[in-house]
Amino acid sequence: MNQILDAFVSLGKNINKLNGGKADDTELGVVSDKFPELELEMSDEDLVNLTTKWKKSWDDSEVKSTWEEHCDENEKYWLGKQFYQSKADNNRPDVDNAIFEALETYLPQVTRRNPEAMVSLVTGTEPEDPQEKEMYDKFVKDLKNTLGDIADDLKFRLKLKKVARHWAIYVLGAAKVSWDANKDIPKFEITRAKKLILDPDSTIGEDGYTGNRIGEYRKLEAGKILSVLEVTGGETGAEKVIKKLVKDDLGTEIRFIEWWTEEYMCWVLGKEVLLKKKNPHWNYDRTEAGETQVDEYGIETIGEDVQVEGQNHFPIPKMPYVFLAVFNLGKQPIDETSLIGQNLSNQDRLNKRNRQIDKNVDSMNNGMVVSLERSGLNKEQASGVTESLRKGGTVAIPSGSPREAIDRMSSPGIPADVYNDRQDTRNRLSDIFGVRGSTPAGLGEEKTVRGKYQNRALDTDRIGGGVSEYLEQFADDVYNWIVQLLYVYDDKYATMEGKPKIRITIKEGSLLPKDSATIANQAMELAAAGKMSLIDLYKALERPNPEELAANAWLEINAPEALYQDPRVAQVIQSRQQAQAGAEERPPSISISYKDTTPDIKAQILQKVGIESHPEGIAAHEEAKELKIQEQKAQPMSKNDI
Repeated sequence: MNQILDAFVSLGKNINKLNGGKADDTELGVVSDKFPELELEMSDEDLVNLTTKWKKSWDDSEVKSTWEEHCDENEKYWLGKQFYQSKADNNRPDVDNAIFEALETYLPQVTRRNPEAMVSLVTGTEPEDPQEKEMYDKFVKDLKNTLGDIADDLKFRLKLKKVARHWAIYVLGAAKVSWDANKDIPKFEITRAKKLILDPDSTIGEDGYTGNRIGEYRKLEAGKILSVLEVTGGETGAEKVIKKLVKDDLGTEIRFIEWWTEEYMCWVLGKEVLLKKKNPHWNYDRTEAGETQVDEYGIETIGEDVQVEGQNHFPIPKMPYVFLAVFNLGKQPIDETSLIGQNLSNQDRLNKRNRQIDKNVDSMNNGMVVSLERSGLNKEQASGVTESLRKGGTVAIPSGSPREAIDRMSSPGIPADVYNDRQDTRNRLSDIFGVRGSTPAGLGEEKTVRGKYQNRALDTDRIGGGVSEYLEQFADDVYNWIVQLLYVYDDKYATMEGKPKIRITIKEGSLLPKDSATIANQAMELAAAGKMSLIDLYKALERPNPEELAANAWLEINAPEALYQDPRVAQVIQSRQQAQAGAEERPPSISISYKDTTPDIKAQILQKVGIESHPEGIAAHEEAKELKIQEQKAQPMSKNDI
């Protein structure tokens, strides 16, 4: 079964290999140099011969030579060293480095946000048992939190920016993943691609690197190399080779080549093999001895050996490298071009226009012409006259008209087309990078607010649909590698039985450049409509402590005494609480109508306002009043009343 699987996997490797880039895509038969496959059982001599051929194949390839020229040229232009300058010239070169400005405006946009890892169960593997489902959900949640903590420890976003800069300058970004034994966590380091030895017939595409080997020039102190060899078990005589090179100076650094294939890795120093072993980042199947059982008569029996399948996140072993390539046509492992490479001519044109303008401005300083005959001066005196005039002094000439004796020569002004061409070149360079609407100069050309937002949106779409997608895939590969390393080296995950099959992806669009003002406005609108919680609002506003801010807002409304420690605030809160408690103790007030009360109650009410009266008198008065009303109702109406 393993042979069938290996054969199936091999079908996807080394597609359309080109022998140093010279073979035709339609050529049949052998189109690459013949190399045996690296095997652990190889003798050290055979292993050295094989790796030497690998190195020679890369060093002699046209791919490497052309690539190194591009790298050097791109790096020189990014640094602003675009002109040859002798060491005797102490003046700084007059360079308007628009390439540096565009790239360093571009990078913060594509790496503005941390890529968010999403962990989910593989479709079709969800358990039906509620208890098992709860266990799987907990595993997914814990792993997602672990990835978030690791990303923060590794400064993930800064490393994304670094690999994007390497890709822009060196036409290829590369990272190496490993396990940090000191911190006991996974790590990945951005590696300069020029330190790598690649397969010149390979490519880098959506599915990654198609080559069957990668070499890396590494440098370690002799003492650390000896420690590794002692722990992992180096080749016979390897320690003697190291000690012979450095004598007793174990702090001396030694450079060697670390070779990787999917199944194996080795260290080679010259014609010596220091170390060779299986891929350490893979849990291989292992055989465990059967359990010993003792029957009732004390007789021991040993059970059959048990085959334990190694649990891994990846389906097959991989080389611990992740690459970033964008402008790759599938011909070589290096991008065919780059943003800097496409702008070299624009930078040259911009520098040329600047030199022309500078030269013309220098000539506009109005040089002077002195007539020796009409001024009556000799050559030495004429030099003193011109210097005095430049300083604003007064010059007396023996004879002749001043206008005829001395005259200023002015050069014509620079045509407007020169300045326009210079600005057009700058705009063209920014357009290729996709940052014209992201710079103050680019926004200054647009007079309306709507136009500024449209230009900014166009930049966002250009960058988001370009490099951001590749960076998301790069981050996706790194996160998957982190999970694989956890499965191999972390005791919590390595010893866990029955781990679910999971899928690690990057939240789509998490690296897309977004305008902060637009995000803030949208968040405020959602919060005002009651569609966003306070903590999510503060996160959208990129507050440094959103959880604390949201908690304080809740405490201020519901429990202010827990938020404010000032004694004056506590005193006010206490007095208000006491007043509220006193109001609760008083009985509720009752209001009644005076005319509806009895004569006794009316007499008491009148007494409180200072009027002395008796209930009998009040009753007699009310009776007389009622009798008079009845008599008036009984009398017939007269005409006058009508």
